[in-house]
Amino acid sequence: NSVFIQRYYCPSCQKTCSILPECIPPRRWYLWELQQVILLLCLSGVSAYAVAKDQLPSYKTIKRWLDRFSEQFRLHKDALCTHFAALGRASNMTAFWQMALQTISLGKAMRLCHVTGVIIP
Repeated sequence: NSVFIQRYYCPSCQKTCSILPECIPPRRWYLWELQQVILLLCLSGVSAYAVAKDQLPSYKTIKRWLDRFSEQFRLHKDALCTHFAALGRASNMTAFWQMALQTISLGKAMRLCHVTGVIIP
């Protein structure tokens, strides 16, 4: 499936830039949909090693994703709670992301975080 990616040319600096569609994460090989499935599996108690046996990314990739979500939990929570106040009731990362992913997709959540200036994991 091909995806149209818009490119823009700046006449001042004579460089181009692209705007990725929401479904494609920046600097990643795997789509947000797959990352969301893996995140939900890990949050439900399945180990990263067990997930890596059944899913495409390696254990190291899954572990890196989980570590980044853990490191940036507070920033993501603050950014997303401005749009969805009910998410503020979650006390830890597991409860927060389980609740958030019932409300919106991971791709939309990361876009909202990006718009508010939070670095995407």
